[in-house]
Amino acid sequence: MISLPEDYIIEQFFQYSHQPKRNRYNNTYQASCVICREGSGSSFGKKKRCYYIPKNDNIFCHNCGWSGKPFTWIRQVSGKTDTEIIAEVEEYTGECDILPSMDAPIVRKVTEKLPKDSINLSDSQQLKFYGANPIVSACLHLISNRRLNTAVNRPDNLYLSLTDPVHKNRLVLPFKNEHGDIEFYQSRTILPSDNKTRPKYVSRINAEKTLFNIDKVTNDISSVFVFEGPINAFFTKNSVAVAGITENGSATFTEKQQKQVDTTLKWLDKIWVLDSQWIDTASRKKSETLLLNGEKVFIWPEKFGKQFKDFNDICIKCKIDEISAEFIQKNSFEGLEGIIKLSEIKRFNGLCK
Repeated sequence: MISLPEDYIIEQFFQYSHQPKRNRYNNTYQASCVICREGSGSSFGKKKRCYYIPKNDNIFCHNCGWSGKPFTWIRQVSGKTDTEIIAEVEEYTGECDILPSMDAPIVRKVTEKLPKDSINLSDSQQLKFYGANPIVSACLHLISNRRLNTAVNRPDNLYLSLTDPVHKNRLVLPFKNEHGDIEFYQSRTILPSDNKTRPKYVSRINAEKTLFNIDKVTNDISSVFVFEGPINAFFTKNSVAVAGITENGSATFTEKQQKQVDTTLKWLDKIWVLDSQWIDTASRKKSETLLLNGEKVFIWPEKFGKQFKDFNDICIKCKIDEISAEFIQKNSFEGLEGIIKLSEIKRFNGLCK
């Protein structure tokens, strides 16, 4: 990890911590922790349990347990990028002799927004360091095999954590809001062995779901396409995902998602795109519920619906990175027309006479 000049660290500690002070006896610095805010509003500012120990080149909090190098602390509490910090040090010292050691890469940690120690799989420097790790290699293989790195509507970055207690060794899909800030995330299994013992998808704990990829939506297309799973939303422009809906429930959006629909997506024609109703029983039931609730639903044409399970399946087998908006719009229906189309599929599956 990068080492910074002690004077610079002290200056930053006094700038970003709360009510800092120096202990002259042992040359340490302490303040109220701005990461945990000392656990409650009543203790913040009254207790000083965050310490900077210059001789150990370490900052830690006795309340929340946060511990790390000053570079990591400054990056986390200030929001500065690695480049910005290094530029400041150059200006501060008049030179730049802070180079990363060979035992660790520069990893940008986003407090609470992503799983612990998340690796940005789009960052060449991080990939160079972690490239030999078998989990990273397996994740990159999954991304390439499923065409997630070339899909037309892919998010800016995908992530992986090797240490998070909940999302360890899983592909992390960030959910950015309209302003490009990560508010939610979902992780997916990477290893085939995990599919038998762990849930395929796990969501961020104690967080309300937002719409995946809403930051990619524009007014260039008259419709917004609402998928259930994030990965299928990679392959059509103006696609978002809700990350799961109940089979027979009428509530399709969380409160936050509904607010996004009522504001950012207000003037766009909303079309639901689920897995093939020809193959997936749950998708047929969900599609029927949506149609009965007045929603517009993409009804899979027989030619495609009998061959492919979902949009990602189409793109993998046909080796393409985009399914056009026109294809969805042409095969989307609402009301009685949609119910009739769906009944034809149900008849094929022997579910109605």
